[in-house]
Amino acid sequence: MSFVRLLEKIRRSLALRLSLWFALVFLLVVTGLFWGLYRALTHTIEERAGAELEALFSRFSEVYLRYGVEALRASVRSSAGFPGVTSLYVRLSRDGRQVLLAEVPPEWLEVQTREVPEPSRGLYVVEKVRELRIPQNARKDFLIAEGQLANGVMLEVGRSTDSRTVLFAPLRKTFWQVGGVAIVLGLAGGGLFAWSATRPIREVTRTARRILEQGQRHARVPVPPGDDELTEMARHFNTVLDKNEALLVAMRESLDNVAHDLRTPLTRLRGTAEVALQNTEDPAAAQEALADCVEESERVLRMLNTLMDVTEAESGMMKLNRQSTDLVGLLGEIAEMYSFVAEERKIEVKLELPDRCEASVDPDRMRQVLGNLVDNALKYTPEGGLVTVRAETREGWAIIRVRDTGIGVSPEEQTKIWTRLYRGDRSRSQRGLGLGLSLVKAVVEAHGGTVGVTGAPGQGSEFTVKIPVVGVSAALPGHVGSLIANG
Repeated sequence: MSFVRLLEKIRRSLALRLSLWFALVFLLVVTGLFWGLYRALTHTIEERAGAELEALFSRFSEVYLRYGVEALRASVRSSAGFPGVTSLYVRLSRDGRQVLLAEVPPEWLEVQTREVPEPSRGLYVVEKVRELRIPQNARKDFLIAEGQLANGVMLEVGRSTDSRTVLFAPLRKTFWQVGGVAIVLGLAGGGLFAWSATRPIREVTRTARRILEQGQRHARVPVPPGDDELTEMARHFNTVLDKNEALLVAMRESLDNVAHDLRTPLTRLRGTAEVALQNTEDPAAAQEALADCVEESERVLRMLNTLMDVTEAESGMMKLNRQSTDLVGLLGEIAEMYSFVAEERKIEVKLELPDRCEASVDPDRMRQVLGNLVDNALKYTPEGGLVTVRAETREGWAIIRVRDTGIGVSPEEQTKIWTRLYRGDRSRSQRGLGLGLSLVKAVVEAHGGTVGVTGAPGQGSEFTVKIPVVGVSAALPGHVGSLIANG
C-alpha cells in the first residue's frame, strides 16, 4: 500500500474522525470546567481582597481622625505584616493639592544618581534622586479604596496582592500539563473505543467488497455478541443478503421456468404456422392453423400479463379501485362461471355462504383471486370429488375458504406453491402457467389481507383468504346451495 493510499485511508477512517471528535469534545469540556473554576477562584479572591482593603481603609481613617498624620504614618509602616498584603499605598490629601501623607511600597522607589553642576565651585556634585516606578505585575493586582473623611480630607488606600503570581500562574501551568496528558490519553482511549465500536461497519464494508469484487455471494458479516445498534445492523445486513440470495435463486428458477413454459407454445406456434404455409391449397386448414396460432399467442400474452400483474402487486404499484363489495355475490358469479367445468368433470361445488359479506376490495382483482382458487380446486380434484366454498365475517375480517378433496399439498410445498412459475411434481400433468397462486397471494396482500393453505397429500387442501371488512352486516346463515354434476 502506497503512502498516498495510506493517508487517504486514514482520512476516510470513521474511527479516526470519532476519535478526533471525542478528543475535541473532551478538550472543550475540560477547558470549560477549568475556565469556570478559574473564574470562581478569581471572583472569590477578589471579593476577599476587597473586604480586606475595606478593613484597612476603616482602620487607617480611624487612626488619622483620632491621632493625626504621624500616627497614621506609623500605622501604615507597621502594617507590613497584615495578612495577604505585600505592597501598601496610602495617600492623604486636602483639596486635591496639599499632600499630607504619601506612603508607597519601598520596591516602587528607585534611586537614580545624577551629576548636578555647581558654577560657583566649578564642580559637578553627584546627588541621589528617588523616582516612583510602579512594577507591571503590581498594576495587575493593585486595588484602591478611597473616600472623603469627616474633616474633608481625602484618604486613598491601595494594596497589592500576589494572588495571580502565586496562585493563578501555577494553576494555569498545571492545567496545560494535566490537560495535555488528558488529551493524549483521551485521544488514545477514544481511538481504541472508536476502532472497536466501528468494527461491525468495517466488517460490512469488507463483506460488501468481497461480494462485489470477488463475486462471493455467500459471504456474510460476522455478528458480534450483544444487542446494540451496530450488532443489529450486521444482523439485518445478513438478512438482506439472504433475501437477495433467495431472490436471485428464485429469479434464476423463474427465468428457467419461463424459458421452459414459453418454449412449448412458441414451438407449437411456429409449427402450426409452418403447416399453414405448406397447406396453401387448403384454406380451411390454413384458417384452423391461424386460429391455433392466435390461441397460443393468447396463452403467451396471458402469461406475460400475469407476470406483470404479480410484479405490480408485490412492488406496491398495483392500482386498486377499492369499493365496498359483497363477496357473496362475487362467489356466486364464480360458481356459475365454473359450473360447466364442474359438470363436465362430475365434481360437486358446494356453497356455504351468509346473506352478505362486504369488504373494501377491487371487484375485478378479487374476481381474479376467487376464480383462480376455484379453478385450482377443480383442476386438482378427481372425478366425483367435492369443492366447498365458505365465507364468513369474524373479528373485522372477511374470511373465504375453498376446500377440495383433491391431491392435496405436502407440508414441504405449502411455502413454495406461492412462488412464481412453481409447479409441483404431481401438478405437471395439468396444463397451466404456474402463476395463479402467485397472483392470488400478491393481490390479497395488496389489499392488506393474508392467504394460507392447509392439507396433506391425498387428503385434499383448503385455501383461506382473509380480507379487512367494511360495513359488515350480520353474518347470518344464508343460502346453502350446490352445483351437482350428475353427468
